[in-house]
Amino acid sequence: MQRRKVTLKLYPNAAQMARLEAWTRLHCELYNAALEERIDAWRKAGKSISYYDQQNVLPQIKADRPEFVELGSHALQQTLRRLDLAFQSFFRRVKAGQTPGFPRFKSAKRFSGFTYPDPAGWKLMQHGGRGTTLRLGSGDAALSIRARGRHRFGVEAKPNDITLTRRNGQWFVSVTLRVPDAACARERTGDQRRGVDFGVTDWATFDDGRTIDNPRWLRVDLPKLAALQRQRARKKKGSLRFKRIGRRIARLHDRIANLRRDFVHKKTTCMVQSCAVLATEQLAPKNMSRSAKGTVEAPGRRVQQKAGLNREIRSAAFGMAHPMLAYKAEEAGTRLHLSHTRQLKPSQRCSACWEIVPKTLSQRMHVCPHCGHTAPRDQNSAMVVLIDAHNTQDTPGTGVAARPKPRPRQRGKSKFLTRETPTTAPSGA
Repeated sequence: MQRRKVTLKLYPNAAQMARLEAWTRLHCELYNAALEERIDAWRKAGKSISYYDQQNVLPQIKADRPEFVELGSHALQQTLRRLDLAFQSFFRRVKAGQTPGFPRFKSAKRFSGFTYPDPAGWKLMQHGGRGTTLRLGSGDAALSIRARGRHRFGVEAKPNDITLTRRNGQWFVSVTLRVPDAACARERTGDQRRGVDFGVTDWATFDDGRTIDNPRWLRVDLPKLAALQRQRARKKKGSLRFKRIGRRIARLHDRIANLRRDFVHKKTTCMVQSCAVLATEQLAPKNMSRSAKGTVEAPGRRVQQKAGLNREIRSAAFGMAHPMLAYKAEEAGTRLHLSHTRQLKPSQRCSACWEIVPKTLSQRMHVCPHCGHTAPRDQNSAMVVLIDAHNTQDTPGTGVAARPKPRPRQRGKSKFLTRETPTTAPSGA
């Protein structure tokens, strides 16, 4: 059995939406009260309160506050567990020497939602096609909310837990499914061996020269986004019009994110279905999109140009593409090879003679001075990672930079001329 997650959009009516909002406020109140209890216990008595200490108080809370009863015991426990996970992450960062973020109080408007951690207190009913009904609670007080969406796993998939989230005035439910291995399998239609290089100019370039255009969803809507942000800047902060334009900006960002996610899903699915071997390099989008601002003592150079490049790198969603390729390749039986970028240096290595040819980012053609091989830079990188995948096929996914030929002999450093190392051999030798 494997676990997969599917997200459905909810369509509650006005009364149901008001009830969901009220439930979210109660979960937020419980979260903030549990956080305050932990802070006060440590500040006043030096005592640490665990998740189990707070969980054991839930029956008394429901007896004093009857409105918490309809939320469900397991959902309330998950809210307390959510706070406990925040504290665990805080202490882990402290021990690792990182910059920790102490758990903060949350407002009801910014509290994302709540979770049912097991198949109790809710039921998901499919009506064929995309029609779905989510039932929360039991008895006369239960909510039956219409939902839209479907998954590809069929009737064999069993719901395990759900998370209801609120985003920009809309409600969504993320369902975790327990799926048999056979239902997860994808049908592969081809047995190609392809190397692919992800980039900004072209979203993907294959070793045979084929490319996938970068749709640049953010750049297309950037003028509209900038106009809305200028309108909001002219409004009084916190006013009705300020909030109204803020919701329009958030909806526009959601539209861009949905288009990007849909594009990446479709292209990665086509890749794994048509390839038996798919090779690419490991990417670190966080490092690639690092700011060039620098510090006061050492200010950066070409900061605005680097900021524009960072925006395009994030918009290309490389960090989203690789995880999708990983689990889809496993489902389709495709071998996914991730070459180690710093060891292999695909953009600087010649695919014909395997020599390092340094290039700047602006040089888009690979011209090897050693063997004369010429190819587009991204295509040459795709050929390099494919060769690396072929030479490391016994250890898939290790990313070790294999070389088709031995490394050239390194010229040793010249020795200093000293008394102990004379320039001429002694006579009679």
